[in-house]
Amino acid sequence: MDSGIVSYGVGLPRCRIHVDEVLKVWRNTHKVVLGKLGYQERGVLYPDQDTVTLAVDAGVQALERSSAESARVGALILGTGTNPYSTKASATVVAEALGLRKDIISFDLQFGAKSGTSALIAALALVESGQVEYALAIGADTINRHIPPGHWMDYGASAGAVALLVGKEQVVANVVGHSSYAQDQSDFFRVEGDRYIQVGSGVTGYAYGWGIDDNMIPAARGLFSKLGISSQDVDDCALHQNSFNAPYSVSGPLELDFKQQIYPYLLTPQIGDCGAASSLLALAYILDKRETERRILLGSYGSGAGSDFLYLRTTPELTSYPNEHHTTKDILADKLMLDYGTAQKYEHKYMRANLVTGNL
Repeated sequence: MDSGIVSYGVGLPRCRIHVDEVLKVWRNTHKVVLGKLGYQERGVLYPDQDTVTLAVDAGVQALERSSAESARVGALILGTGTNPYSTKASATVVAEALGLRKDIISFDLQFGAKSGTSALIAALALVESGQVEYALAIGADTINRHIPPGHWMDYGASAGAVALLVGKEQVVANVVGHSSYAQDQSDFFRVEGDRYIQVGSGVTGYAYGWGIDDNMIPAARGLFSKLGISSQDVDDCALHQNSFNAPYSVSGPLELDFKQQIYPYLLTPQIGDCGAASSLLALAYILDKRETERRILLGSYGSGAGSDFLYLRTTPELTSYPNEHHTTKDILADKLMLDYGTAQKYEHKYMRANLVTGNL
């Protein structure tokens, strides 16, 4: 492909909660189990934060770091599994907040936690075909707002957004190719009218690894076959990381070196499961190193939606990319720790009468 990532931005909730705070309240697991899952802290939304506000934060950063004028952005695709609206698009709200033009191709794309990579693939198609000059792909989710208190996912469910500006000029990471694999599996889902995500199989461990192995492994193998490459042609991996289990379970069958190619970019301990932003956040972390000619394997998984894999190569443009300030590492480190009660209040999981007064 001639097109690739021109710029990128990250949006994360500043508030965080440590797993010990959750464990003190519910006492429904053990710290050893949480350690194996890689859970230490997760994001907590402010009362006025949602998928849209995080997407805007990421989009602002991506546009500010690019030399391309906003008027040249012809498409915006928002990939999310947690749209704050049931029947209304969020992409239009994000586009207006970013000051993009009105005659823009914009749409929401919902494929669970692979929504971010699918938005990227759609953006690449629009740019590569010449339909638009630049396209902004955003993967954003607020899973923590859709997990009930006391659920085992309460320890890791988080929120985040990553925006990727796609174009053909001043590309910092070329997309060499991509491949997908999808089949219907009801591991996690949320039906219309429900606020909270359900576990389809009813068995925690099985559901957490079920669709991941069945979709990520064939998707990656399809990409390897399509491009004539192997795990030896990969330097860094940005893989779906709802926990340590997902990247670890696929590393063996794909002959990837977990310690060298994957582990350095596992951000689950610092921020938890960011859904559609999960693998893209790891990608941003890798790009922040500003190393050229790095071969990156980007892989996602969406519950009941399958898996996307992309193969990227960083370019010399990355060395002069203006990301030396406010990096992904900086954003992760800028945090405000909360207790469990405050976290639940901020995420609107307490019910209270309308006549009650007081600040949030």
